[in-house]
Amino acid sequence: MSKSSVKRLSEDAGDVIDDVVHNLKELTTHLKDDAGDKLSQTAVSLAHAAVELAEEAKVRSKDLAQKAGQQVREHPAATAAIAAAAVALIGLAVASRRKGEA
Repeated sequence: MSKSSVKRLSEDAGDVIDDVVHNLKELTTHLKDDAGDKLSQTAVSLAHAAVELAEEAKVRSKDLAQKAGQQVREHPAATAAIAAAAVALIGLAVASRRKGEA
């Protein structure tokens, strides 16, 4: 996986998380207006917790993507071997499935 692929993947994940956070914040705003009962107050608390979780996930996903990219650069032969093994396993699974359908 090239550095640009890792960066693009990290940015895509960040964009998705940003969208989730934005939508949760909007939901929280709407719920606050009607938070007269216990259920609404609980929903607001849950939405706040989800926002915090999503923001933490964004930070951790960036760190993970950077570490993955670093490992790929440091161990290109192992990365190629793992990729080849994954392709072989997928090929075996597809072949086995086709054989079972026949």
